[in-house]
Amino acid sequence: MTFARALIVGDAAVLAAAGLIRPAVAAPRAGATAHATADPQGLSIRGTPIFPVMLIDQCTAADVARARTLGVTLIVEESCPAFSASSQLAMIGAQTLAILPIAGRQGSGSGLAGWTYPDEPEGNGWTPATLAAGHPYPRGSNDGLIGLMTTGGGFFAAPYRDPTIPESAYAGFARMADFAGFDLYPLGHCQSNLSPVYAAQRAFAALAGPTPTFQWIETGPIQPAYCGGFTMLPTELSAEVWLAIAGGARGIGYFTHTWSPQEQAFDVTPSIQHEMVRIDGLLAAVRPGLVGLTTPSVAYSPAIKLIARSGGGRTYVFAVNSHRAPIKAKLRVPALRNGRLTVFGERRSLLVSHGYATDSFAPLAVHIYVQKA
Repeated sequence: MTFARALIVGDAAVLAAAGLIRPAVAAPRAGATAHATADPQGLSIRGTPIFPVMLIDQCTAADVARARTLGVTLIVEESCPAFSASSQLAMIGAQTLAILPIAGRQGSGSGLAGWTYPDEPEGNGWTPATLAAGHPYPRGSNDGLIGLMTTGGGFFAAPYRDPTIPESAYAGFARMADFAGFDLYPLGHCQSNLSPVYAAQRAFAALAGPTPTFQWIETGPIQPAYCGGFTMLPTELSAEVWLAIAGGARGIGYFTHTWSPQEQAFDVTPSIQHEMVRIDGLLAAVRPGLVGLTTPSVAYSPAIKLIARSGGGRTYVFAVNSHRAPIKAKLRVPALRNGRLTVFGERRSLLVSHGYATDSFAPLAVHIYVQKA
């Protein structure tokens, strides 16, 4: 773990010198909030766009310290009843942002980015109307804080669909917040097909309208008996993260909790932790593309899910093989110039002609392409 972190830091230093990486969170300054705002392109802190990498309910100082080593930039404290708001903010500190419970809206500080509504309200007795009445907080507030919402994946197709809750309820919850997300967990639903991570992200974004969206990513079975006690693979974690991004996510979160044989806030295998470090370092390195403007793109294969964005004077293309078999595919991104297209972090390039390029993908492989605009 320490060795992997050193590799990421070393690579980040080279990327920073090349102008490809900027701080993920603006330096703190005196103030009662983190000066967080949201628009359809995502979140900004003190005017600087960010791509948040989140954990939920990391209540102790050790939890927070571990989150920092993983590259997490925002901790959502939905339920830490043993700790006051002030003590949570003190633990999280200025280097990591905090979202605290909306009930009571207690706490202030330069690391406080906003409030979270109760988790999965649709399954816990709330409707959009009762939740708005019980926790009134205006979307787009000018107090430097945002409202964050997490629903389940019941708006999506079977086996994730909850037919007892109308899709309009999910839309109502999502549009109530400044930043809205959901959890799907395909492996936890005994599904080996990971492409729903992409499809559900697009479906949720359509429900959310102007609200920027994110997705919680599973890191293993919540209980040992789930789906026969599967062990998540690093390639599966990576594919889920980047499929959410290809589907339009403006942030991601890792769900690290288990409840059996006892509740643990962070129960993640060493190999998955190692992959989290690698992914989070990569997310930081390509941040201008993650927070940039979406530009047209298409893959001539149903297996390949991609999104292209422009930012920082470059065009970024994020492409994922959603299938568990190798494939060669043609991509088209009209914003790309004729010539060479760098495959980020792979020491190779592709030839672009009239916006077209062709590449080969291993099972569940992720390729990131970068070209100066």
